[in-house]
Amino acid sequence: MEHHLRRNLEINENIRPQALLQALSLIVNPSTSDSTLSSILKTLTLSLKNPNTNPFLSHHILRLFSLLFHHRLQLPHNLISTVREFSLLPSTSARSLADSLACLSISDINVNDESTFLSLVLRPCISVRHWLLLNASKFDIRPSVLLTVLLGFTKDPYPYIRGVALDGLAELCKCIVVEDESLIHGCYFRAVEFLFDSEDSVRCSAVRAVSACGQLIVASKQERSKRDWSDALFLQLCSMVRDMSVKVRIEVFSALGKIEIVSEYILLQTLSKKASSATKEMNFPGQYADKIFRIPASSASFAFLHGLEDEFSEVRESACRALQTLAILSADFTNEVVNFLMDVLNDDSTAVRLQALDTMHHVAMVGQLKVQQAHLHMFLGILLDSHSLIRCTARKVLKLTELPSLAMFKMCVDGLIRDFELYPQDETEVFSALFMVGQNHGKFLVSLINEVSQMVEPSSGGKLGYDNARKASYLVLATSAPVSMKQQTCSIPPRIFSYAVTLLGRITRSLAEIVDQRTLLTYLSYCSRFTFVSASEFFKVEKHLEGCDVQLIQRCEVISNYHIRRKLQLKEAESSLLDFQVEQNKEINCVNIILQAVIDIWPSLKLGLIDEVTRTLRNLKAELAMISDNNHSVLLP
Repeated sequence: MEHHLRRNLEINENIRPQALLQALSLIVNPSTSDSTLSSILKTLTLSLKNPNTNPFLSHHILRLFSLLFHHRLQLPHNLISTVREFSLLPSTSARSLADSLACLSISDINVNDESTFLSLVLRPCISVRHWLLLNASKFDIRPSVLLTVLLGFTKDPYPYIRGVALDGLAELCKCIVVEDESLIHGCYFRAVEFLFDSEDSVRCSAVRAVSACGQLIVASKQERSKRDWSDALFLQLCSMVRDMSVKVRIEVFSALGKIEIVSEYILLQTLSKKASSATKEMNFPGQYADKIFRIPASSASFAFLHGLEDEFSEVRESACRALQTLAILSADFTNEVVNFLMDVLNDDSTAVRLQALDTMHHVAMVGQLKVQQAHLHMFLGILLDSHSLIRCTARKVLKLTELPSLAMFKMCVDGLIRDFELYPQDETEVFSALFMVGQNHGKFLVSLINEVSQMVEPSSGGKLGYDNARKASYLVLATSAPVSMKQQTCSIPPRIFSYAVTLLGRITRSLAEIVDQRTLLTYLSYCSRFTFVSASEFFKVEKHLEGCDVQLIQRCEVISNYHIRRKLQLKEAESSLLDFQVEQNKEINCVNIILQAVIDIWPSLKLGLIDEVTRTLRNLKAELAMISDNNHSVLLP
């Protein structure tokens, strides 16, 4: 069959539509030989050069060239020249010209000289203008010339040409240094004009261009002027948060999150429910409406309130993400942001809740997270969320949170224990969070452990009974108690350290990043000797300590050292950035966590704890079902 179709193509001097279909079937067939493909290429080239070939067929011939080039063959240089010559002919149709350019690479087109580029981009063909402007940055064109071309095409009558010109302007502003400030100011105000364009796509592009040009202006200014221009840029973008287009609103909040300098009174205005009288008379360079060319400071009013309460979850998520950068610019603003984010934790969208927690974690990493007792119940409720990533991020926030009172500390500990009771598969992360929370609040920890010390004592029959989630959690918490290694003193009963050895393997998994099992065992055994109450009936402590060198004892001190906190903070920060850089990986991360949880329940299965294993598997199946609802590519067993 291949030979027959090839023969038909070779004997036809004037190629016909039926022959094109035969050529297409041979090109897309993976078993077609290279010799046949070369023959097809030769026939198509001759047809393209034939002046009698119908222009309609020329268009389809170019499409076949594109298929050959991208999927099967490298175009020979003589064919590249033919296609380039064909694309430059005045009679070439718009579709054919666009296709001829599409089937060539940038180097093939060879328009590195500015005159050739301008001759192509100024042709009346819309598709060609769009393609060239879209790839303008890849050509060797002087920035000043390219800037002039892009500015000119922002006035093009076709919306998608205006949009691509504005996007090109934004990209150019990110990578050039312009000595003429007036030129960049002109680009900025030209982009501002298109914030009022009738087309949604053009307004989206205008937002990106305003952001890029505005940041270039801010970077070129001196300190005082820098803040004024940054405020002006912030207000200009805030004026667009009520745009009718969802995509525009998302772009606006994305751009707001890139601004690094904003006056505090403007920031506070974005979360205020009424406009401030102090800002009513203040105006900044910009455009507020078609005929108002100064932008008032009141433009910031309610900006983030609108974003956090938007009817579309994508906008709410974008607003939460923008607050990551802005929340750390002012202590008063940070407190207001945290208050509003606590309400966002009740959002119906998992992605929004996750982004709100990620923003809170970002604030906690710089030491500015202050949680009020009135909001603590709401925050601890998120620890029981059915989505594993939500619970994981909430625990990360708790690890870095400073709690001002014993009552709040007890509430947090109780919340983590309830998390463990409901989701046994979270044991490793819950234990790690308990250890960190305990170490951050030494005085509160001592008070709590002394209150519950009787609960963790062995029963009258001598059984330890530490399979109970609450008892095990208290032992892990006690491990982080403040200890003086030199004076051999501890404020909690040292025998509790002996009891903690029963959980040695489980605790080691939780603290794997900072301590190994041998060091942890030595530490627990060493601390258990601080009083005359011997634990030798449970563990041969002296046996563990025989031959223990000084260096190992010094390593034990790491566990009771405050610097662990900073080490964990840095590791959690790195983990957070990796977890949330790419939104598409959220479902994959969930599945990986679930699979790891399945592995972790194997010891329970060997111990015959069938009820616990069944409950855990049921919870994991429920989580997989929820992931499947969000992403149909994940299938339930």
